[in-house]
Amino acid sequence: MASHGAASSFCYALLLLFLIVMGRRVGAQEEQLSRPVAHDDNMKDLAQNNKFLQQEASDDSIAFPTLNEEALANSQCSQQLEIRWQTEVSSSIYASPLIADINSDGKMEVVVPSFVHYLEVLDGADGEKLPGWPAYHQSTVHASALLYDIDKDGSREISLATFNGEVLFFRSSGYMMPDKMIVPRRRVKKDWYVGLSPDHANHTQNDVHDDSLMGDEFIETEKPGPFLLDSSTGRSISNMACLITDAVLSDGVKSLVNASDHEGNLATGNESSKADIPQQRRLLQDEATAENEQGGLEEEALASFDVFRDAEANAGEGLSDDYGYDYDDYDESMWGNDTWLETVHEQEADYVSVDSHILCTPVIADIDGDGIDEMVVGASYFYDREYYEDPEYAKELNGLDIGKYVGGSIVVFNLETKQVKWVADLDLSTDSVSYRAYIYSSPTVVDLDNDGKMEILIGTSFGLLYVLHHDGTLRASFPKLMGEIQAQVVAADINDDGTLEIVSADVRGNVAAWTRDGKEIWTVHLRSLIAQGPSIGDVDGDGNTEVVVPTSSGQIHVLRGSDGSKVGPYPFRTHGRIMAPALLVDLGKKRGAERQGLTIAVTSFDGYLYLIDGPTGCADATDIGETSYSMVLAENVDGGDDLDLIVTTMSGNVYCFQTSTPHHPLKAWVSQAQGRNVVSNRNNREGVFVLPSSRSYRDESGSSFWVQYQIVDQLRASSGPYNIVVTLMVPGNYLGEKRIERHNVHNQAGVYKVNLPCVPVRTVGTVLVEMVDKNGLYFSDEFPLMFHMHYYRLLKWLLVLPLLGMAGVLLVTQPQDSAPLPSFSRSRHQS
Repeated sequence: MASHGAASSFCYALLLLFLIVMGRRVGAQEEQLSRPVAHDDNMKDLAQNNKFLQQEASDDSIAFPTLNEEALANSQCSQQLEIRWQTEVSSSIYASPLIADINSDGKMEVVVPSFVHYLEVLDGADGEKLPGWPAYHQSTVHASALLYDIDKDGSREISLATFNGEVLFFRSSGYMMPDKMIVPRRRVKKDWYVGLSPDHANHTQNDVHDDSLMGDEFIETEKPGPFLLDSSTGRSISNMACLITDAVLSDGVKSLVNASDHEGNLATGNESSKADIPQQRRLLQDEATAENEQGGLEEEALASFDVFRDAEANAGEGLSDDYGYDYDDYDESMWGNDTWLETVHEQEADYVSVDSHILCTPVIADIDGDGIDEMVVGASYFYDREYYEDPEYAKELNGLDIGKYVGGSIVVFNLETKQVKWVADLDLSTDSVSYRAYIYSSPTVVDLDNDGKMEILIGTSFGLLYVLHHDGTLRASFPKLMGEIQAQVVAADINDDGTLEIVSADVRGNVAAWTRDGKEIWTVHLRSLIAQGPSIGDVDGDGNTEVVVPTSSGQIHVLRGSDGSKVGPYPFRTHGRIMAPALLVDLGKKRGAERQGLTIAVTSFDGYLYLIDGPTGCADATDIGETSYSMVLAENVDGGDDLDLIVTTMSGNVYCFQTSTPHHPLKAWVSQAQGRNVVSNRNNREGVFVLPSSRSYRDESGSSFWVQYQIVDQLRASSGPYNIVVTLMVPGNYLGEKRIERHNVHNQAGVYKVNLPCVPVRTVGTVLVEMVDKNGLYFSDEFPLMFHMHYYRLLKWLLVLPLLGMAGVLLVTQPQDSAPLPSFSRSRHQS
């Protein structure tokens, strides 16, 4: 028993020694999901063996075709656009606006996030700014506005994520609420990049197709690759190594640890880790001896070596009682709490807190199915150079090299408590490398497993496509490595098989479609930078789903969803870069018995708004003379019966164009992701809408009223069951509830109705109908109502009419004096 205890103590002490030696060298965060990159050479071998990284955006260097304005003006594909109004806001508009009725008054407003300091709200009827707006804040904005009832008072506030890492909330009056949510700074080892060689990993077999490089399978087989993940949690394992013989470590433990190279860099399961273990042990001892001669080892390490030497000198006697251990003396209380404590040599001064920033729109959803909504934020961490150019602010850094810290994380807030629920740290890099760890695109939340819990899809400029579970752990077979990803990752049924596929695109012009399990379906190289996520719909009207991808070379590609092949007559080429997502809208053209297809609406840097007929590729171009990064939106904003298009520009202008197409709720596209995660055209596809008999703006004064809604699902495979929530939202706490909700589950599409109670006081409200299908795709429709307004108006007239009648009687019965009235001015003049 004593010899066994001595051997165990020897193993433990040697492991402790290694941790002490390596503690100063390991710079990555233990909870980070990818390897840090401090040099471009870290990715060099990776690019040589990855087909996505071998591609280039070659079309971006080709000159744009000469702009023939006369030909564009004389287009034979006129959509009969008519400009309704134009308004200039305070600054450039980078993010897409939001169209909503924020006052429940039956009138639509356009919520515009100006790039600098102001949130603007415009009247949809004429473009005038609403009273109380714009609202001022202290940051810049890269995100669109969202609607959410954050204070549970029955009316929705406007939420806005800002560049300085805050999520602000504004009432419909323009008042900014004092409550806000702040993304915490990221704690990073100050010298994480020290010791990272130009190429710290073996990437000789690294390819995005090789599933053995990611997730559980990689850990079990110890194949080379850039990521080391814990199969039980999905999180990265601490990159500490233990070079102990096979007789000491169990197979399960060995699968979770790898060796570090001789320069202290993070190992990636390379071939050296498969060498003879005793030989590596001797190399480690030699290295430790060499460092000791230079004074590099801590005193604790030297003391532990002395313990082992004494044990060998007293062979057979084992270690002294101070280091021996008798398993019969085991007592649980001696361990106390099993929380791992940071070793003494890890001081707070060894870490820095990197500023948080939000460069994309958050997503609001109940991702874990607990009945409480969460906000999912893609956060980027870096020190803003412009801010720290101020000498006063620069003092806070104490000489820190701010270019060494760039990170990206997913931060999830509990909207009930407004506190951070969990954080998943994704990437870490310097600012000087080609692949930096920013997050430019919004997360996408969908239910890939049909288990009622959502997965989070995100692409990073590091080039990684992540899929996280609802608790932040990594999904098996992910991440996938591509070029830098700026475009939002899309989840949709693109091949009409009834399940969701994942579509990702990078700045090298690669578009890839994956199954929800990470298997590649198809890839295509479009040879141009792709800045925005694809749009999904049946463009040509043939009954099959297509993927529409605009590029910075000015081309609009239409790809067949089943295999990625190009659909004619595309690509369509404009005369300038396209940096905005494409809107797919049904403008109502009929072609006999054929399905009508869709129109592609997109802005180009040549200053034109293009409306491209899907089946024919014939385009109508409207000259707006400005560039735009934001999506064209569609809705009836002016109170008429037709569909309007909203266009915003980097010059700070907002345009409203009227089309000749009758409005329908499923033709509308009121925000970039249509509320949460839908980038597909809904008309003739999938969605929910309130029937005209229920949505008319009216006064309700009875005890209850009915709401009729219709579920539409014309996909080849049903997306049911459909979870429906009908909510009556009114300001204040009426009927003992702040939100009156009705929950229903329907297994098939059709028309349904629900009964809601009337509010017993004079007020206005909004009825919100929300639908989530089996894949977690979110659809909604809403309409405003009045309660008891006509009753009070009648009382007003009942009070006023008698007074008016009495005044009329007095005027009629008053005697008329025939004598003329004296003229005082004339008398004064005569006198």
